[in-house]
Formats: sequence, structure tokens, C-alpha cells
Amino acid sequence: MALERVKRFSKIASVRESRILGGLEAYYRGEGSLGYVAGELKIPLRALMEFMVKQRLPYYWQKEDRDKGLKKISELRSSVD
Repeated sequence: MALERVKRFSKIASVRESRILGGLEAYYRGEGSLGYVAGELKIPLRALMEFMVKQRLPYYWQKEDRDKGLKKISELRSSVD
């Protein structure tokens, strides 16, 4: 029974993380600001920023940051799926 709960919570966390990564991918592609992405995901901006720090995702200042961010998201998605 406990194992079933762990599996369920793991799946929920995986889906949530996948949604966040999708939003951040849009951010890196210039489809919106961090505030816009947070609003679309219905999470606080601070939580989104903390996720970025935890996952070592750069803030988008220059083209190199965008490229690094998209590459890191690709790596994270392959580990989630």
C-alpha cells in the first residue's frame, strides 16, 4: 500500500516537473517572460525561480543562456521520461 502511494506521488511530481520544463522551454524561446510562464502554470514566480536555481537553469540574458537553458531542459526531460 505504501509503495502504491509512493508511485502515485512520483507520477504526480513527474507530470508537474514536465509542465514546468515545458513552460521554461517557451521562456527560453522568447514566448513570454518568467512572470508570464508562472501565471500560465499557476505557480508563484518565486517557486519557478527556485526551480530554476535547483536545476541550475540560467536566466535568459544572452543567446548563450538561451542555448544552455534549452540544452539543460532537454537533458532533464530525458531523465524524467
